[in-house]
Amino acid sequence: MKRRDAEQWMSHRLLPDSLRERIRRHEQYKWQETRGVDEDNLIRDLPKDLRRDIKRHLCLALLMRVSLSISCFSFHIMLLLFFYSD
Repeated sequence: MKRRDAEQWMSHRLLPDSLRERIRRHEQYKWQETRGVDEDNLIRDLPKDLRRDIKRHLCLALLMRVSLSISCFSFHIMLLLFFYSD
């Protein structure tokens, strides 16, 4: 949501200042985290094999660290579920 659109909507709905400020902080946080890119929609529109490859790239290191704390069998099941679900 563009800042101007959000401000107009909040004004139209007569939101109290406390709610307006919370919305502004949330929008600022989202911008800082994503730099304005809606990753969910971007990834959702990609082909399934490309989405899977992106998941692998972004999450494999984390999954490998998790594997140290769970059994080998459980880890392999988790990998199968993660990479082949969608």
